[in-house]
Amino acid sequence: MDSPHGATDASTTARPDSPRPTTMTDVARRAGVSRATASYVLNSTPGTRIPEPTRVRVFAAAEELRYVPHVNARSLRRGRSDLIIGHVERDAVLRGRIPALGLAQVAADLRRAGFMFLMHGDPTLVGVAAARAWLALRPAAVVAFAERFTEDSVAMLAGAGTVPVAVGTAPSDLTATVVLDDGDLGRAAAEHLLARGCRRIAVVSSGMPGSSLPRVAGADPRGEPLANRVSEALRIARAAGAEAEAQHLVPDPAAAAALVASWRRTGLPDGVVGATDRHAGMVLGALMDAGIRVPDDVAVIGADDDPYCELLRPRLTSTTVDLSSGSARMADAVLAAVEGRWDPRLAVRRFPAHVVERESS
Repeated sequence: MDSPHGATDASTTARPDSPRPTTMTDVARRAGVSRATASYVLNSTPGTRIPEPTRVRVFAAAEELRYVPHVNARSLRRGRSDLIIGHVERDAVLRGRIPALGLAQVAADLRRAGFMFLMHGDPTLVGVAAARAWLALRPAAVVAFAERFTEDSVAMLAGAGTVPVAVGTAPSDLTATVVLDDGDLGRAAAEHLLARGCRRIAVVSSGMPGSSLPRVAGADPRGEPLANRVSEALRIARAAGAEAEAQHLVPDPAAAAALVASWRRTGLPDGVVGATDRHAGMVLGALMDAGIRVPDDVAVIGADDDPYCELLRPRLTSTTVDLSSGSARMADAVLAAVEGRWDPRLAVRRFPAHVVERESS
């Protein structure tokens, strides 16, 4: 159609020399299958039995032809959007390896299930304002930390046909929640120190004095609880007959120096577990400043395997999680919520951990 100025409307009319968009029929012809078979494969149609060699052939043909599915058409067929939004917390991506890598794994798993996973990260969006921004994209579901949801926003999302899925360390009363249990980080750390012969272990975290729920200050603006990894480290050490105590530490050089000074008065531990690498690194620096040998006098281990572990001297031993195992896949829980198969008993995703051994223990 000509515009008032005599120009061609590029949004509706392709340029004469532009290539014709690849269609499902083109993919079927290249793969040597029917159009219906190509559609079943590319749309991950449930209940169909397509031989694996045929599926591989269809996907290869789609890749060769650079086939791009028509999102609106697929949404009409399925009765819902193929888009799932993951709200990314800024500090979680910059400092917290579990959320960042976990979202990358979710994206890959959901793509294989036929969904597009879009990471969205406006830090100012909470509650109804967040729901309005998300709904502008007409997603099938939104995955976000529980603190982003409110009763009104959950109702707004559900009313528009979008499934809200919370992520947190405890179930939310508002909606389906993927509960992240990182306690294996503490277990692996304690077992490592016990294997070294440590019998007096301090577990340092930012737990408030008198509180049974240790929290991290500074590493996460929400004060995300790290109770699982702390309690697991204490449990494993005590079960082996070792002395184990939780010690409060704001990850700050002055606070770490004061903690080490108190240990020199009351008796040094022979092993230290940091709730995070930041906690462990602060203790490591304070011990070295006090002339205490690491790991000869005190062995130190952190958690999360932050890249800065390699920059410390001695280099900091840490624990890290394996996000590739089946039990740690968050996508299964997200898909269950989207498809109406939510089961709270299966919501907990535990991350198996292992030790990255360096010079500090």
